[in-house]
Amino acid sequence: MSKPIFVLGAALTDMVGFPQRKPALMDSVPGRVAKASGGVGRNLAENLVRLGLPTELITAFGDDRNGKALLSECQELNIGVRYSILANGRKGALHLAILDENNDLYAGIADLSILDVITSTYLASQLPALQEASLICLETNTPPAAIEWLLEQELDVPIYLDPVSAHLATRVQHQLGKFHTIKVNRRQAEVLGGRPLDQLMDVEKLANKWIALGVQRVFITLGSQGAYAADAERQIHLPAAKVTVADTTGAGDAFQAGLIWASLRKWSLEDCCRAGLAASTVAVRAEGAINKEMSQATLLEHIRKFC
Repeated sequence: MSKPIFVLGAALTDMVGFPQRKPALMDSVPGRVAKASGGVGRNLAENLVRLGLPTELITAFGDDRNGKALLSECQELNIGVRYSILANGRKGALHLAILDENNDLYAGIADLSILDVITSTYLASQLPALQEASLICLETNTPPAAIEWLLEQELDVPIYLDPVSAHLATRVQHQLGKFHTIKVNRRQAEVLGGRPLDQLMDVEKLANKWIALGVQRVFITLGSQGAYAADAERQIHLPAAKVTVADTTGAGDAFQAGLIWASLRKWSLEDCCRAGLAASTVAVRAEGAINKEMSQATLLEHIRKFC
């Protein structure tokens, strides 16, 4: 069995509202509400496992009904949780999301206080396991002190970044050069870069800046405009596939899983970006953050068909 991927981040219960018409502030609209497992770290881990990759998730589970259900589901999916924490007396993480009429996120609130139990001391106790990872993917729901500790270690393991949101991206703004690979969307890139990305030239300049800091690969997703990727030797821009969108909430997590899957196969920069786009295409075709049809076969089919 190959070395596992380690994912550090959140596992939470998603409560998602799907409005029947355009939502408005200070108003209630008809629609429906669905409950599902979520969290960027957990979603990424599930996608990786569905792609056939051994994956260990470092997160914190509450000992309430939601937390125990999340833990049980991870175990059923074969997501490794032996390095995670079951926090006694703490409620599980919860995210409340309202989508808009296009099934994009309109507003959300995340209660992730339980992740405070993931301390630098706890991660230090797991250092031998982290040193044996094939790669580590860090998402910025991880507490700042734990992030700082991880990036201070001189691990001979590539670290991939998913900044989760524009707000949380600031947790790593001054440490970008310590990441092997950075995957961001346009808004996250603008916050980290400190300027708007109105044209492709702006995207290229920012990617080159990060590569000069020591980042090996940069992937910037651009929504309907596809994705941009760069390394020290080349830059590419690939278009997005034209598909019917059911739900975009898991697109970024799937993109990260797809590019990791391809990277471990030593694929080229362009093909890694293509795999990321194909994985996000799989994700948006189903309601919810995870498309249960995600697999190596499905991903390869979408790479051939849409990318």
